[in-house]
Amino acid sequence: LERAKHYLEMSRDIFVTIGDRNSAVAIESNIANVEARLSGNNLPTKKESVLSAQRAHYNCMLQATGQNDVRTTQVGVHLASALFEAYHTIEALRLLEKLACASRRVHGSDHRVTADTAFLLKRFQVRHASIGNGLNYQALRYENDGKSC
Repeated sequence: LERAKHYLEMSRDIFVTIGDRNSAVAIESNIANVEARLSGNNLPTKKESVLSAQRAHYNCMLQATGQNDVRTTQVGVHLASALFEAYHTIEALRLLEKLACASRRVHGSDHRVTADTAFLLKRFQVRHASIGNGLNYQALRYENDGKSC
């Protein structure tokens, strides 16, 4: 992992030198991932640094290519997955809803990225609850003042 970090840092420096900001930000995210693995434990600060690097990459893609670009949607989906893994569930769901809506509008419902985004959104919307005995149950979501489930 140390060698991987070294090579990633060299790659980042090359991209910074040639002025490719998007690639440099993407590599920063990878460096943060390697540093988190090197630490040997999952400290919240490491997860937060990884998330901040991924957020920066997503924001950079938004500025460079716009919300409707397929690559921006893919980077956004990766960010949403990382958010979900770090228990930032509401933020992840909101991002995925925005990405799914934009992808459906621009690329159509048959597009691969739209289907992937919709699948992940549906998967993240399911809640499971563990009750003392170790069994998992799917939590129900009531809407319209309990009229529908």
